[in-house]
Amino acid sequence: MKLLGSPTSPYVRKVRLVIEEKNVPCEFVIDRPSEPGSKVPEHNPLGKVPVLVLDNGRAIYDSPVITEYLDGYTGKPTLLPAVFAERIEVKRWEALSDGIADATVAVSHDFRKPAGSRESPAWYDKQSQKILRGLATIAGDLGDREFCHGSAFSLADIGAGYALAYLDRAWRDIDWRALHPTLKRYYDKLSQRSSFQKTQYPAG
Repeated sequence: MKLLGSPTSPYVRKVRLVIEEKNVPCEFVIDRPSEPGSKVPEHNPLGKVPVLVLDNGRAIYDSPVITEYLDGYTGKPTLLPAVFAERIEVKRWEALSDGIADATVAVSHDFRKPAGSRESPAWYDKQSQKILRGLATIAGDLGDREFCHGSAFSLADIGAGYALAYLDRAWRDIDWRALHPTLKRYYDKLSQRSSFQKTQYPAG
């Protein structure tokens, strides 16, 4: 299998975290859809990453589908519960984390525009409120527990972890550690995992 994507994409990192946690043999191919000659549109008609290309050439996208595929591809450790209600709960965590990342990505992309072409302060406030509500929900639901769901590491923790890490990279104006000290303790421990260390964003 091959994973196509950019090392700076939060959604690609989410999938790479699953690959590391599951120890799935998979080649990471750096391919940015915005660059000439990108192979991404050949595998994903939407031209988005991540894309997982199977050995038979079949492509899977986007990240929520890929993470579920990878979890079922091999056995333990299991990142998604088998029980329906618990599985939906973990997927809810993933959706919440993806939503935080979506708003952060939108802001990050807008930062790259010339100053006169950027969105309005009201737009920035709207994105900020999405993130702040998301963070408050994560902190409230997590409480003082070690893991987001149940008594073991799961896709819920991968979701929360990658979203917090991307905030650090892309929008440092939101000081989530000061807002939610429990998230700081949680993330500090999460960052010690091998999967998070191996998939860190490149410097810059």
